[in-house]
Amino acid sequence: MDGPSGHFNPKLFYIKAKRYHIKIDDPMNKKLYFIIPLMFSSGLFAQGIYNNGGKIVIGSGAYVCINGTGGNYRNETNVSDGAIALTGTLKLDGNYTNNVSASDILVTPAPGSIVALTGTTPQTLGGSTTIPFTFSNLTVNNSSGVILANSAQVNGALTLTSGLVNIGISNLTMGLAATIAGTPSASAMVIATGTGQVRKLFNSPGSFTFPVGDNSGLAEYSPVALTFTSGTFAAGAYTGVNLVNAAYPDPYITGSYLNRYWNIAQSGITGFACNAAFNYVPADVVGTESNIYCIRIIPAPITIFDPANTVLHQLTASGLTSFGTYTGALGLKYLNLTSVLLQGLYISSGTMRQASDGFGPHWPAGVADHIAVELHNAISYASIVNSTPDVPLSTTGTASLTVPATLSGSYYITIKHRNSVETTTAAAVSFAGGTINQSFGAPANVFGGNLALSSDSHYLIYAGDVTSGSTPYPAAPVKDGVVDLVDDYYVYASFLNGDFGYLPGDVNGDGVVDLLDAYMVYTNFLLGIYAITP
Repeated sequence: MDGPSGHFNPKLFYIKAKRYHIKIDDPMNKKLYFIIPLMFSSGLFAQGIYNNGGKIVIGSGAYVCINGTGGNYRNETNVSDGAIALTGTLKLDGNYTNNVSASDILVTPAPGSIVALTGTTPQTLGGSTTIPFTFSNLTVNNSSGVILANSAQVNGALTLTSGLVNIGISNLTMGLAATIAGTPSASAMVIATGTGQVRKLFNSPGSFTFPVGDNSGLAEYSPVALTFTSGTFAAGAYTGVNLVNAAYPDPYITGSYLNRYWNIAQSGITGFACNAAFNYVPADVVGTESNIYCIRIIPAPITIFDPANTVLHQLTASGLTSFGTYTGALGLKYLNLTSVLLQGLYISSGTMRQASDGFGPHWPAGVADHIAVELHNAISYASIVNSTPDVPLSTTGTASLTVPATLSGSYYITIKHRNSVETTTAAAVSFAGGTINQSFGAPANVFGGNLALSSDSHYLIYAGDVTSGSTPYPAAPVKDGVVDLVDDYYVYASFLNGDFGYLPGDVNGDGVVDLLDAYMVYTNFLLGIYAITP
């Protein structure tokens, strides 16, 4: 079976049911090249090795090449010892197929052994087996690409020299000591846009860069780097990554955002802290890149992290304690308001009635009314930095809204309501964090201490400064920050007109403009109530 100079060079190589036990381990001649045309037993013609139960031993330093456009390797029944015992290098130009249900092609590949995929047409790693492929070292050097049709694990180096590895629904797992070699790029990376993941096993804190990207019309490299700084790692613990080259389908994604999102999952890792970096390409940017922040959009609620690095085209998120779906979007912060109790709607025990439209509650269950929330410049109060109309206010006096994450200074928070007095925080509130909490439940929280005290010792925003708005009565006043006779006259005239419904003159929100409303306005006029602002 030996050719010139000890090279193995048969014309037909067919291994069946232990008929051959072939050992390639010649210390005098470490480079052995096979050029193997093959006829399959089914009558189909191909090139390569069709192994139906034989065992091939490729010893340390040996170099076996199955080349040509059809240079395939295929395992079939694998009766007892049919497989490859690999210590050296197997260079393959064709497909790598395992149709054996219970075992891998490689029998415990030795550290340092290499399988190199070096074809010039697309190569597929697959077969009917459910056993993942295992490699010590895997090299991809095929500009036409590789299709991973069965899950695989690399325990040493995955060398990405040339070509795209499309994992589809399969998982490509990197072992505990696995590394990425070569120069990953848009022409040498893993396409992870299906349900399959690129996974990395961890047994302790450490770092790994997932060399992932997409080929959705144009190959784009968008790797993810994770650095675990702490955590508890169970046996077999891993983190997995895949991605989508599109905007995440959510109404929140608007204005400025990325046409890309990454899914990160983990198994067997608890109590961890992790820093993440997501690289994107400039073509992913919609709108203004400098307005984009790294956000975790799933699971809810949305969590906002760092602003995009517009030089590196990179998103970062530090101190992660859980994973999910990440993308870039217009950054928002959360403003949570508490103890916003309106005198006109107040009942008792820190609760308000729902404003009525004459036929029942005007708003959904649990909503008392809507308010407007303004942020004012800390130096010049007259300058409104941000305004959010129609914010639902709960019957217990809570309201939540979002503001642009670019607002990171200190601002006065002002509450406006259709028939209440404008009320402002006692001092400018810092918006340095991602979530801002502010109470209006005590005079110390409000500029000038401008709150009414209820009979059950709750502080309330004064009623009576009636705004112009939708009403049958034509002489609606302009909201001027003062509870005066103009407001009282308007409410009284609306009462005489028999007005009812969701109207500014219905101060107590019962759906009817009556003398109770006029009396509340008149009382606050006598008290000299007006808006006190910086």
